[in-house]
Amino acid sequence: LDANWRWVNKGGQNCYTDQDTWDPTFCSDPAACALTCALEGADYASTYGVTTDKSNDGVNLTFVTKGSYGTNYGSRLYVMDSEDTYSLFKLKNREFTFDVDVSSLPGGLNGAVYFVEMDS
Repeated sequence: LDANWRWVNKGGQNCYTDQDTWDPTFCSDPAACALTCALEGADYASTYGVTTDKSNDGVNLTFVTKGSYGTNYGSRLYVMDSEDTYSLFKLKNREFTFDVDVSSLPGGLNGAVYFVEMDS
């Protein structure tokens, strides 16, 4: 999950304000913010509805997850080769397959997978 969906704080105080800006108390500039604030880890299962499958070779995504801090809709995941390198898929003349259970997907919703080009 990307940092956009996780809490950035210093000792329990939010480094981001309700006015969609960084709190100048902690973030006078990007370097100060990076030194001062910490990115919270993610509780993938109970907050975002992301779990591994039974054989641990895939993931299960839940569209609506009711967690202790509210309801989360959807999730966004990235496939990594290492801690700081995105996995690159070379799909020209190749196939990428996945299974989707849409039996409980409510009407009017789109279930999709997107590939987005990112620097490795």
